[in-house]
Amino acid sequence: MFEEYKSSLLDFYHVKRKSQRLTLNLDQPGREKLRKECVEVFLRKNTQKDKDLIRSIFDPRNQFDDQVRSIERFNLDKFRPLVSFMVEGRSTRDEGLVKLLAWLIDFPPYNEWRELSEEELKFIFEEAAKKPEEETKPIIPKPTGDVKVPDVISTPPPPPIVIIGRPTGGSNGKDATQPEQPKEPVYVPKFSPRYITISCILFLFIGTTSFVAWETHIPSPRMPKADEGCMYWNEDHYEPVKCGTQMANATIIPLNLKKLQRQRKINLADTLTSYSLGKVWYKGFVKNHEFFTDSGAYPLDTQRVLKPLSNTILTKYTSNYRYWNARLAWFLCAAFFISLCGFAVSKLEKEVITKDDSGAQDTQAVLPLAEEPIAEQTEGSLAM
Repeated sequence: MFEEYKSSLLDFYHVKRKSQRLTLNLDQPGREKLRKECVEVFLRKNTQKDKDLIRSIFDPRNQFDDQVRSIERFNLDKFRPLVSFMVEGRSTRDEGLVKLLAWLIDFPPYNEWRELSEEELKFIFEEAAKKPEEETKPIIPKPTGDVKVPDVISTPPPPPIVIIGRPTGGSNGKDATQPEQPKEPVYVPKFSPRYITISCILFLFIGTTSFVAWETHIPSPRMPKADEGCMYWNEDHYEPVKCGTQMANATIIPLNLKKLQRQRKINLADTLTSYSLGKVWYKGFVKNHEFFTDSGAYPLDTQRVLKPLSNTILTKYTSNYRYWNARLAWFLCAAFFISLCGFAVSKLEKEVITKDDSGAQDTQAVLPLAEEPIAEQTEGSLAM
């Protein structure tokens, strides 16, 4: 059955070609011309049914944001079977290309073609066989009797009447001779939802990983120079310094490379767990507890000695759950913010169909002469 449809479609194409009712791209088909014709026809029709057909042929995997781009990126070699079918009549197994040709030359789709009767199909071919000038050629009836009326009236017809402006009339306020108005722009999302979702997940993952790496990073201490034989406590670590240097609110002690490299203050006490027992020391008085990564004297008061961390101190003055709850709250806030950004990006649109280059809003219609002047000229000839 589909082979009969292809044969009928090819006959319809040759009938329209013979009657000069095809565009130059279809009259002399080529791969590049067919792709250009697909874009032009799609911009002219652009209904949902047309969109579904174009997507099924040019973008079956839904890789592009709009159908025009999918046509422009279509491989030209895939048009070869269609060109051979149109020019040489070679059969093609690609049903999509057959449906595409029917769409380009306004032939009924396969499902509608099967329902057509012979009279309806014959009428479609007769309409396709008419040349464009035959549709607008006025018909002058010949009078009966002995008086002969010349077939061609020698008097040239008056020039056509040009009406500029927006014609009115009819039930919808539009004149029957009004040409097609420029189509309004059609906008589609600039980015696909899948692209936005993947981008948001990547941003959230990269941001979370960077924050964790920054928070847990422990910078390496600066090694002393040859003339630096002492060190002092600088907020949370030791810094090498020259002996004899005067510094306010700092106690300068002899250089100890082991202390310089290993002794650091733990600023995030809530990160401590039971695995920290035996590896952490503390200085505490009432609620003021400080934790360090090495034993020895308290850096700010060398008269006091740090104590090893015990399970009682760990349970009473630290909370690992509090740390993770705070980080979870930060993560949810970051996810909410990125989701808002993704929602804003999803509202961005781009124009796929623009108005005519002329940008004219007024309608210009050329009305043909009515048949009354011709009839008057015929009556004048009969009177003579």
